[in-house]
Amino acid sequence: MKHEYHIGRLIGSIAAGMLLANVAVAHEAGTVTDGYVGDSQKHYITHSTGDCVRTGSWKKEDQTVDCGLVPVAKAPPPPPPAPPTYEKFTLAAEALFDHDKSVVKQAGKDALHALDNKIKSKGATVVDIDVIGHTDSDGSEEYNQALSIRRANAVKDFMVSEGIDASIIDVSGKGELSPIADNRTREGRALNRRVEIHVGVKRQN
Repeated sequence: MKHEYHIGRLIGSIAAGMLLANVAVAHEAGTVTDGYVGDSQKHYITHSTGDCVRTGSWKKEDQTVDCGLVPVAKAPPPPPPAPPTYEKFTLAAEALFDHDKSVVKQAGKDALHALDNKIKSKGATVVDIDVIGHTDSDGSEEYNQALSIRRANAVKDFMVSEGIDASIIDVSGKGELSPIADNRTREGRALNRRVEIHVGVKRQN
């Protein structure tokens, strides 16, 4: 029995020596978890192979990046939606309104009705509509600015009455500040009195 006892101690010592020979203090990057053996400062202990020493309670769920877990790469974010492409329509103020007025007349309603049908035919691909009023330089700049906004709003109201989504329509007025022709001539002033309608259609990426 004594002989067997000494042999058992010898085998135990050899096993312990082999274990100690294969163990070293690992990097100090992480803090040890319950699934791994740590030193007094809770740093991971590794075998000479670099593998972390596991405890008897280790489970696959205990695996960490410091001990062999390969992080899952995040999928790249989807590309941002492509900006809409815009189609520009310009309607002369004389076609829409009586002189110095901001109530859409019948001829203007007919012109807008045709445009509204074209917009509605595009369906949900229409994502933005900009209605911009312009005037000539007759009168004060303040008056012309206010008139251009009133006219743009009148156009928007008519479009909405025909079923165009009000939430996608933006209204602005530029008064006399963005002429496209010479205000010193009658023809030029007529061209400058206008309402521009920019229709934004969603593009595919």
